[in-house]
Amino acid sequence: MSGIIKDNEGRSSGLVKSTTVTAYDDDKVQSNIALLGFKTAVNGSLAKYNLQDQIIDEYEDATGIDAGNSTNEILTSGGYLGGTTPTITQDADATGTDGLYTWYKWTDTAATGSYETDTTQDHEWLVVAGGGAGGNGHSASNMAGGGGGAGGYRTGASLSLTGGNEYTVTVGAGGAGVTGDRTTAAPSGSNSILSGTGITTITSTGGGGGGCRNNSTGAPAQDGADGGSGGGASYQGDGGSATSITPITGETTTVQGYASVAAVGNGSSSGGGAGAVGIVQGDVAGAIGGVGTANDIIETGTDVYYAGGGGSGSGDSNTTQAAGGNGGGGAGGNYTGDNATAGTANTGGGGGSGGNSQNGKSGGSGIVILRRLTNNLASAGGDLTLQSTANTASSAATKADLIMLMENQEGTATINTDIKGYVTADGGSNWTEGTLVDEGSWGTNKKIYAFHDATVTSGTDLRYKITTHNQSEDSLETKIHATSLGWKA
Repeated sequence: MSGIIKDNEGRSSGLVKSTTVTAYDDDKVQSNIALLGFKTAVNGSLAKYNLQDQIIDEYEDATGIDAGNSTNEILTSGGYLGGTTPTITQDADATGTDGLYTWYKWTDTAATGSYETDTTQDHEWLVVAGGGAGGNGHSASNMAGGGGGAGGYRTGASLSLTGGNEYTVTVGAGGAGVTGDRTTAAPSGSNSILSGTGITTITSTGGGGGGCRNNSTGAPAQDGADGGSGGGASYQGDGGSATSITPITGETTTVQGYASVAAVGNGSSSGGGAGAVGIVQGDVAGAIGGVGTANDIIETGTDVYYAGGGGSGSGDSNTTQAAGGNGGGGAGGNYTGDNATAGTANTGGGGGSGGNSQNGKSGGSGIVILRRLTNNLASAGGDLTLQSTANTASSAATKADLIMLMENQEGTATINTDIKGYVTADGGSNWTEGTLVDEGSWGTNKKIYAFHDATVTSGTDLRYKITTHNQSEDSLETKIHATSLGWKA
């Protein structure tokens, strides 16, 4: 630019002054607009939205990503990581999802089940055995039987199942109630088992059957049987013991359940549960079953109780019915009729015992549940290609900007080597790789990477593509949290 030089009084000197105006650099403005856009998206819970000649994608969902042209893209907790989705072959009786997890549930006691994954991955697990049946009462002495013990309860959070191996699932049946027999303890429940190559077989022991009052003159009462939890005692009998275990990886307890105590006075005791011993009320009153244990493996934050002990029956003319333990335990009966209840199916609850001359009831069947992350981020081959859907410009663009928020979740990615960015204006017929630069941090191990004014083949179909490279479990995991694509003629 040039102009006439004048003196202090405004008179021309005849000389011409020449000056140069530096071209305005709008890179910082563009980046700041993108950052404000990211913040607005977060505050408004927006997935993807448009500005003038610019789009913002915060990855609240997969709306802005072209899945057909992306590979190994796993959306988790508001960002994309490289990973794979395992292929699962299984015959579970029910399956479902819970947030980032998929669960599989086996409930059928008639046949063994199977589970196979093509990718080695940690699984949460729950294995509950069948509950023991409640013992029968005896009319001659007006004495009730002992409640059935809960099925063994075992659970853990990090069982590694190897890709390519098949695992076998066995669900234990509850001990069957017996009509009229006053000479033996009630049947115990059956074991539930998870087994296969490369893991320690997990066996949960069936709950102990409840004791009964022997109807032979002078004969002793039948004790409750040992099991995952001990069966309850009848009059003058002893309660069953719980089976100890050697914990495996991810399992924190050394017991499957709890014992039942000996009968006191003319009473009987309830079955042990996974969370507490079976108890006795004393004399002829029935005893509430030992409480089970809560677990939220199906739905995080929603507790379901398993393995409650069966309530004991009441003797003489006592009209109360002792409840089963929370977790599927059946209620004990009283003298008015055959009104004890069975343990709940697929909880491992012990069966309630009979009052007076009434019959004890069956224990509840067991259950086996596996849960895994739906997308296996730790699998090999974690390099991703993340390509956006098309964005239509109002006029042909020849320049494009790419700004991203990324996180070094594991290790530190080398810019333009382990993470790269591309733009196109002609729908992907021609891609331009930009040279990313570090524009600062937005948190711990979190960087702002961008390039500006990359030359693209003129067009109105704008897209971006981000790729990660050299990714590996626990050494380099690069996560993309948000991306802005801008353009101009």
